[in-house]
Amino acid sequence: MSRTCIVVGAGVAGLSAAYRLQNAGVRVTVLEGAPVIGGRAGTERVGEFVLNTGAGFLTNFYTTSLSLVRELQLATVPAGERSAVVATPFGKLPFEMGSPLGVWRFPLVPWIGKLRAMWLFTRLLPQRRLHLADLDSMARVDRGPSLDRWGRRVLGSAGYEYLLRAAIESLFYYDCADASAAVGKALTRHAANLEVLFLTRGMGALCDALAQRLEVRTGCPALGVETSATGVTVHHAGGSSEADYAILALPASAAARLEGSISADDRTDLEAVRYVPNIVLFFGYDRPVTVQHHSVTPSGPGRHAVASVWTMSRWIRPYVPEGKEMIAIYSSGWRAAELLEREQGKIVSQLRADAEEVFGRLADPDWIRVYLRAEAGVVPAPGHFRRMQGFVARQRKRILYAGDWISGSTIEGAVRTGLRAADLVLGAGG
Repeated sequence: MSRTCIVVGAGVAGLSAAYRLQNAGVRVTVLEGAPVIGGRAGTERVGEFVLNTGAGFLTNFYTTSLSLVRELQLATVPAGERSAVVATPFGKLPFEMGSPLGVWRFPLVPWIGKLRAMWLFTRLLPQRRLHLADLDSMARVDRGPSLDRWGRRVLGSAGYEYLLRAAIESLFYYDCADASAAVGKALTRHAANLEVLFLTRGMGALCDALAQRLEVRTGCPALGVETSATGVTVHHAGGSSEADYAILALPASAAARLEGSISADDRTDLEAVRYVPNIVLFFGYDRPVTVQHHSVTPSGPGRHAVASVWTMSRWIRPYVPEGKEMIAIYSSGWRAAELLEREQGKIVSQLRADAEEVFGRLADPDWIRVYLRAEAGVVPAPGHFRRMQGFVARQRKRILYAGDWISGSTIEGAVRTGLRAADLVLGAGG
C-alpha cells in the first residue's frame, strides 16, 4: 500500500492508529508536541517504583484494549484487593466495589434503595450493546437528565450519594451533577462482573510497545493543517509535512486551536468538549509503613476534595519494591482547579491534609512526586455522546479524528477511536 499518513498526537489513540496503519503497509509519521510519548497514559519510575502519571488501569470489559495488549505480549496483573473502604459522615465502612452483594450489605442505603439497585442491575445487565466506550450505544441512552438527577430518581438519595457518586467520582474526578446519565447506566451495566487489571510495567508500556517501530517526532507540536484535492499538509514546529491523510489524535481543545482546514462545524464541536483537571500526589517510602486501610474513597453528601487514596503495595504489587510502600492521592476535579496555579509545596500540603481527613494520618514520605493535569479527562455533559456521534458521522476530506474525548475518558475509548480512524484510512478509495 502506497498511502501515507501523519498522525498528530502520540497518546494511546494516535499510537494505536499509527500501529495499525504501519502494520498494513502505510507510511506513517507521528508528531508529538511533548518531549515524551504517552499523553495521559504515561508511566515514570522512581528507582524500582512504577508510577502511572495519568490513566492507570484496564478492566475486563475493555475488550479491544485487552486484545491489543495480548497482541503486543504485555503482561497484566489483577488488582490485589477487591474490597475498599468508603469514608462517610458516619465513619469508615467496608464496601466491595462493583459487587451487587456489596451493595446489598452496605448499611447506609435503606432496603428500598437496595431493591432499586438490584432492579437496576437486572434491567441493564442484558443490554449487551451498551458499552462505556461504544459511542453509538452511549448516544442511544444519552437522552435523559444529568447523572445526579437520574441517580436520585432510580436509586433514591442514599443510593445515589453513597453508591453511585462514590463509584463514578472516584474514577473520573468530575461531579455527577455535570455528567450525562448515560455514564451511570453504562457503568451499572458493567459493574456486576467488573475486574480491574494493571499492566505490570505501567500504562506507559502500552504506548512504548505501540511506538516501537514507528517514526515518532517528539517535541514537535502541530500548528495547523491544510487539505487539498490530493493530500494534506501539517504545519509543525519543525516545518511542514505532507501526506495523503492526517489523523488528529489530540485533545479536543488542542485540535480546535489548529489553524487551517478545520471546518467551522468541527471547531464548534471541539470547543464544546469540557475537561476536568486532576492532581495525583505520590508519597514514596523506602521502608514499610503501617496503614489502617488500603484504599479509601469519600462517600456521602457534600463535596469531596479527594477522589480516592490508595496504598499501592496491596493494589498493584509489581509497582512497589519489597519492603517499601507507595501511597497515591487523587484529587477531585474541583480541588484540582483550586490548586493548579499554586506552588508545589502548597499543593502537597493541601492534598495531604485533604487525604488525612478521609484516610488517616500519613507518615512523612521519603520522596514525593506531583503530577498536574489541567485536562485530565472529559466531562460528558448531557448530550455529549449524541453530539460526538454527529461529529464522527460528518463527512471530511483527508482529515480524521481520534481520542478518548469522543466516547468518554477511557483507555478503551482511545484505542477504539484510534483503530477506527486507521480503518477509515485503509478503506479510503484515494
